[in-house]
Amino acid sequence: MSRILACTVLVVLTACAHTVQTTSGADYLRRYEAAAVAAGGDPEMPEAVRQAASVEPLLTLPGRFGLARIVNGALTVVPAEEMELWTEFAGRHRAMGEFVPISPLVAALAHQPESLDGPGRFLPESRVHDLVAAIREGAARQHVDAVLIYEVGARDESTRTLLALADLTLIGGAILPTRHVTAYGAADALLVDVRNGYPYGTASAETDLGGFTTMFDEGDRARELRTDAVRAVVAALIPEVDRMVGELVEEMAARRLRTAG
Repeated sequence: MSRILACTVLVVLTACAHTVQTTSGADYLRRYEAAAVAAGGDPEMPEAVRQAASVEPLLTLPGRFGLARIVNGALTVVPAEEMELWTEFAGRHRAMGEFVPISPLVAALAHQPESLDGPGRFLPESRVHDLVAAIREGAARQHVDAVLIYEVGARDESTRTLLALADLTLIGGAILPTRHVTAYGAADALLVDVRNGYPYGTASAETDLGGFTTMFDEGDRARELRTDAVRAVVAALIPEVDRMVGELVEEMAARRLRTAG
């Protein structure tokens, strides 16, 4: 009864962005070295920064691409609903090559994290490094050239509506929409070369979903909205990855022409 009487209007807001990179590490370093020589000095660059800058784009098309999903700091299996969306994405980009999901079991076999806080839980200071290393090594075990890593998360918050005084009565709290629940979804994607860690592109999306509910249904409604937010933000992320991949293919083609010329 309370679900029938509660107002369930949803408001959905999204924001998306993406970047693409195909620049040469050697050209980057050469430019700074030339500037330093012209100024009569040595390029001031720590060795760790130099090594990070030295990576080159190795990707050639068609290739073999992996798909890795992160939730709560762990590599997970891609759910069927999301896999269906990514399968459609792969179908639109058949010219790029083959897309395969990265298996968490294969990644676990290929990589043993150095710092763990209990079974499968990475320590905060090493979490990102170890997790990405595990994904790259798992992708290498599956003979993947580049892997699209995407991370999704959602949180919720609840506020009282103008009808909140109805919570003082049992009937009012059960049937009137005295709570407004908002769920925030966020997703980030990175296309990275398995062999040397070169970042070919990034994409991101954010989604806000809001709905009204009763006091007694607040917890269930929040869980439902978090689930809906994850679905919505992945659906919003994929078009941004579409655009990122399209720009990447164009830049790679232009780069081949410049090199050939």
